[in-house]
Amino acid sequence: MQTTCYTSDELKKLAHIISEILAETRSRFPELSTDDVVQRVCAIADQGERDIAKFRQALVMDAA
Repeated sequence: MQTTCYTSDELKKLAHIISEILAETRSRFPELSTDDVVQRVCAIADQGERDIAKFRQALVMDAA
């Protein structure tokens, strides 16, 4: 099991990213649950990604 630590600024940014992605994807991909989005964003963030465009791209590609 991998443990990843985030600074408070990183957590704030991830919360903002999750909120934005949920707002954008709800109408296009209603099957995506909040839990799905959070898990996918966290999995990508655990790999070191911090670019919101890459989060969006990964989620849209997975949902399509």
